[in-house]
Amino acid sequence: MSADGGGGGSQFFEEFIDDYFSECDEHLATVRRILLALETAAGEPPDATRLQELSRALHTLKGLSGMVGLSSAEEVAHAMEDAVRALQGETSAPAELLEALFSGESLLEACVTSRRDGTAPPSPGPYVDRVRDVLRLLEEESTEASMQARESVGLQAVGTSSHSFEFVPSAELAARGVGVEMIRQRLLSLGEITSTIPRVRQTGGVVFEFTVSVRDGVAPIDAWRADGLSWEPWLPESAGPVGMVVHASRPASAPIAATASNVVRVDLARLDDLMRMVGELVVSRARLGESVTRASGGMTPNAWEDLNEANETIERQLRAIREGVMRIRLVPIGEVFERMRFAMRDIARETGKAIHLEFSGQDTEIDKLVVDRMLEPLLHLVRNSASHGIESRADRIAAGKPGEGTISLRARAAGDRIVLEVEDDGAGIDVHRVGRRAREMGLVTTAEALAPDALLDVICSPGFSTRETADMASGRGVGMTVVRTTIRSLGGELFVDSVLGHGTRFTIELPLTLMITDALILEIGDQAMAIPQIVLREILPLDPAAVTRFENNEVLTYRGRVVPLVNLGALFNFPSRPGVARHVLIVGSDLHLAGLVVDRVLGLREIVVHPVADPLIAVPGVAGATELADGRVSLILDAAALVRGTRDRGARAALRTLQPGAPNVAGALTTPEHLWA
Repeated sequence: MSADGGGGGSQFFEEFIDDYFSECDEHLATVRRILLALETAAGEPPDATRLQELSRALHTLKGLSGMVGLSSAEEVAHAMEDAVRALQGETSAPAELLEALFSGESLLEACVTSRRDGTAPPSPGPYVDRVRDVLRLLEEESTEASMQARESVGLQAVGTSSHSFEFVPSAELAARGVGVEMIRQRLLSLGEITSTIPRVRQTGGVVFEFTVSVRDGVAPIDAWRADGLSWEPWLPESAGPVGMVVHASRPASAPIAATASNVVRVDLARLDDLMRMVGELVVSRARLGESVTRASGGMTPNAWEDLNEANETIERQLRAIREGVMRIRLVPIGEVFERMRFAMRDIARETGKAIHLEFSGQDTEIDKLVVDRMLEPLLHLVRNSASHGIESRADRIAAGKPGEGTISLRARAAGDRIVLEVEDDGAGIDVHRVGRRAREMGLVTTAEALAPDALLDVICSPGFSTRETADMASGRGVGMTVVRTTIRSLGGELFVDSVLGHGTRFTIELPLTLMITDALILEIGDQAMAIPQIVLREILPLDPAAVTRFENNEVLTYRGRVVPLVNLGALFNFPSRPGVARHVLIVGSDLHLAGLVVDRVLGLREIVVHPVADPLIAVPGVAGATELADGRVSLILDAAALVRGTRDRGARAALRTLQPGAPNVAGALTTPEHLWA
């Protein structure tokens, strides 16, 4: 295999690469966590336990990167190991060493990302040279006492000898849970792995050649030979059995696409629950077969009861399996929150502000796909809060606030949805300033103060920014557009609430999972459509006498509020059935409601969501499709988009009222194709 993941090599590597990305994510998270802890305690002697954990994480990253041929990551990790080793025994962590380690983490992550994306990796040379320069300067300044203190930490190998090992993986070994990672951990218990070279054998398969700097007084265990590990005859001075380092690793499985987002670490107890559910379903399927056999002789009342009971049992068990599979896909949102803590270090440096991050609800679990997609939007919201929201220390003190600003990230479950909040105690959004800037850019024409929904529309407009120049943190006017687009692509919505002088809160509502959901099946003409149950507030019979027409639009009085109606038959050009008693589905948030007019409500069903990903066939108001029990394909309504359409229509009607003589924009919206203009 060529260096840095080029071509060639064994299929083994393609089966191993998904585990590589997963392992890298975990070890990089460990590196970030320990570096932040070391920086927080920079004035104290570095904690030896933390240094050991950091060394192990970097050593593992180096070994894994060598196995997949990613030499750039291997070199960076090796240089970082040298920097960590130099911290041992120091009375305090030198600032230049910590800075080098932080830079190394970013470069190491970039190397791994390049392998995942198939792009050219960054060159490790300048970084390696920088680390060497820092270490050389520190060594020149060190004293004999500091050297002795460093040795007393006990992390450097003393009295070692070099030995070679070979490991030949096989399907039989994999079935027993013996893989490269287990062998590597065994060798680490002997000393330091100085070289890992994977080779493709002429007879087929792969062999891993390890060179280990073994500590005096230890030796490999002969029983390891039965696990595919071999070495030359051992001549130790004197050694007893070596303790193994236990490392949890993902069981071998069928190869999947090589991206980190495709790998989820699963608690074994959850898999046990799922296997139990499958076992119960197998029994129920056998009972159903027996009932069908008895019914084939004639549909007696008892046979009908047996069939109905078997059907209801299988329905309950399938729902339990669905929930079990969904739980397997769930991961704590804390993974993303911790990334924010690491990113805040650079953000605070760029802005020159003292900022404290507060977390709440880190254990809230959410679908792995949603977690991966939400990393960038949350990062941008945090950057925006730091750049635009939090004031300088002097301004905060002058305003009677603590000199250090606070940004809070919160997560909580709300039924089948997840609510994320990014809140700061900064200056808040100056609505009048935003309005002036929006008018300068031609985004709004009215001089009225922006309502919360209009404010969000403005700050999420492409190219909008109140800054004249951009910096590393913000100011390019594209981030908020991407934030809301990403959130909406996940079936969620973004809200903003700001008080001038007190702070701003962005609220994100997301579905717990995107795969299977309960939905209401309805009919518009002869077309069946589905709408997720979670977006429904109420279902009402449509009373024509209660409908009021306003400038060619229809509205309905609902619990003391005026709610715009959307005739789905007219919107999608489905002819309604004459004489049918129609219904209104009330959907939306407390801020914006809409009524969707349908012909018939068929009932509640579980549906499998197939999103529409191709923009060429995407239709506003349609989120995806599903297959019904009778084989028909049903479109899934995008309630949020439908509500936005009515909101935009209301805004245009208000604009016409403010500007006499303007064209009847609201009237033009009576045709379906103009609802989304």
